[in-house]
Amino acid sequence: MNDIQEIYKMLSWHSRFGDQLRGIELAKEIDDLSLLILPYANGESKGMWENCARVLYEISDDRLEKHLPKLFRWLEDLNWPGSWIIQDRLTVFSGKKILKPFIDRFNYLCGLNNSEGLMWLDYLSELLDNEELKAE
Repeated sequence: MNDIQEIYKMLSWHSRFGDQLRGIELAKEIDDLSLLILPYANGESKGMWENCARVLYEISDDRLEKHLPKLFRWLEDLNWPGSWIIQDRLTVFSGKKILKPFIDRFNYLCGLNNSEGLMWLDYLSELLDNEELKAE
């Protein structure tokens, strides 16, 4: 496998389009998916997030399940690159598997008791488009 730093460089929005596509394909082979969740590398924070989200969108529920708490963090700001992709992915996630992390994040945000927490709750409510989650 290629070095993760090289993959990050390819995933950056500063890279040529062809390099970004190659980076996406290489990133699909990464075993540790946490490396693709809101990464910070090469002095760059958000420049690779959109492409990381594209990779994560295609990962199975089983592989993503243990990373759900970190994926929910991506929804803290829907202006972050890739946040809409992650939101769309979580909307089609297994309702049974997403229920506990959803409730945990809901409770955390309610505990903030401020306008920022209310904004994040609004973003989180978009996941109720997931019919399985709503049924749970």
